[in-house]
Amino acid sequence: MCTSRSYGAAYEDVETRCDGVDNDCDGVTDPPARWSKVASLTEASTRNNVSSLRVADGVLLATVGSVGVARLTRLDTSLAPLETTEVSVAVVTPESFSTMYSQLLATSRGPALYYSSSDGMPDNTRGFLIPLDAQGHPQPGPRGGTVLFDHPVARVSSRVALSADGSRVFAVWKDAASTTRTARELIGTVTDLDGQVQVAPRSLFQIRPPSSATLTDVDVLPLRDGGFLVSVIEDALEAEGGTLRLQRFDSELLPVGDERSYEPGYEARPRLVDLGAEAGGPQASAALVMRNLEGFSSLKLMKNLFEGGAAEPLTRTTSSEHAWFEPRMTSRGLQVAWLSASYQPPSGGEDWFNWRGRFWGLSPGGTPRDWTPGTEAFPLHRYAQWVLLEELPENWMGAFVMTSTQTPETHELQAVRYCAP
Repeated sequence: MCTSRSYGAAYEDVETRCDGVDNDCDGVTDPPARWSKVASLTEASTRNNVSSLRVADGVLLATVGSVGVARLTRLDTSLAPLETTEVSVAVVTPESFSTMYSQLLATSRGPALYYSSSDGMPDNTRGFLIPLDAQGHPQPGPRGGTVLFDHPVARVSSRVALSADGSRVFAVWKDAASTTRTARELIGTVTDLDGQVQVAPRSLFQIRPPSSATLTDVDVLPLRDGGFLVSVIEDALEAEGGTLRLQRFDSELLPVGDERSYEPGYEARPRLVDLGAEAGGPQASAALVMRNLEGFSSLKLMKNLFEGGAAEPLTRTTSSEHAWFEPRMTSRGLQVAWLSASYQPPSGGEDWFNWRGRFWGLSPGGTPRDWTPGTEAFPLHRYAQWVLLEELPENWMGAFVMTSTQTPETHELQAVRYCAP
């Protein structure tokens, strides 16, 4: 029998350690998740407006929710907020929020905030980089950041990745993204951290006439050999789920080998991850995590992307609910977290708020665990289709999600610190 006397010096009156052991002899392994409010948002935010980054003494969290301002919040490793800094950004019209994108990056010089915006200009979209110190304070530089690219089409959507050594920025953007234009080309460029062009903008993917397909669901992954992997879905409307296209590029954005394509299935939402050196060479270790809605709802992992592709199940998810997920490769292996969200028919008011969800996590080799406090699902906005995920010390993981209520209208960033050995 486990008692304080039999357990010994490592016994705890109330369990605090995340080690897979029942340290307080209550029959439950490891402590519950700790939830805390990090920030109140002025508007509901999509993943494009929020990002996080692990730093030496904690986590940086960036939100772009007001015209002209990004807020950088520094948290410690227990996810307690320490300081918030406001940084000027060139997002000067409310319309910019519909297609802007932001991402914290760990460059070779330290943290930086990347974002793209139409900047109030009718015919341009620009990508910017703002260097930060470890506390999230902006470093000296141009107001709004260093310009990385300037594309002569307004309101286009971008994505970004750093080279493996953190010294070069790879930015991609779809050529058009509005109600009157469809995205039929993906363009990419590489610059250094000072905005000096290393590889001029060039076409990476195209859809050629007479096809009426569009490009969606762009993702980018740095490869350990200095190159990059890009995934994009070609959505032809008549093909359910579209066609997932994959292409490797070297450091000069020249194609490496042949393009590969797969049929991902409806609403797969594929995400690229690098499984690390243990999974093979720089190009062999790239993998995809995606949803599978055929049969039992699940998340699956596809490996060997350029050798035929081999899919394996990660975990089942709650039937008849949407899994809004995030994968993260950590020193302990692949971690996945998701919101299991369900839609409730509106009883009046806007149906944007008629979502409820629970928070789940999956550790390497483990079983999925519901970390939601209590028995009731929490309220969500339709824009809350994301989870931010960061590795923390001593087997902990940190996640950030957005909860929302309609009356009164509130949108809050919640931090979740949970045990994931």
